[in-house]
Amino acid sequence: MALPAAAQLDTTRRAVIVRAGPDNLFPQVARLPNASTVRVFGCTANPRWCDVLSGRTRGWVPVNDLSQSSRLRNAPAITFSVVEYWDAHYRTRAWYASRDNWLGWGTPGWQPPAASPR
Repeated sequence: MALPAAAQLDTTRRAVIVRAGPDNLFPQVARLPNASTVRVFGCTANPRWCDVLSGRTRGWVPVNDLSQSSRLRNAPAITFSVVEYWDAHYRTRAWYASRDNWLGWGTPGWQPPAASPR
């Protein structure tokens, strides 16, 4: 898998939950232990979440859970699309079937779907 030139290595500062999107509301993808090596593809503007890859795990973690969080404040700014991201990375996950319920994420009044299987 080719990585963007801007992707950089980092490690987790503590055990961290990897999410399917840049918000604690998104389903859990995996849990990484403290000091896990990750490739950072970029981070959202605010609040700061980063798109990471660790082994075969791809997802989002808060920037403050990464050891180089101050350096990552200058990481490429990226946006998030449920459709594009989930289609690229989560088609085999049980909660992928609820993808359409997440399309309104980030809009006023949106409510997350009821808890679904991991």
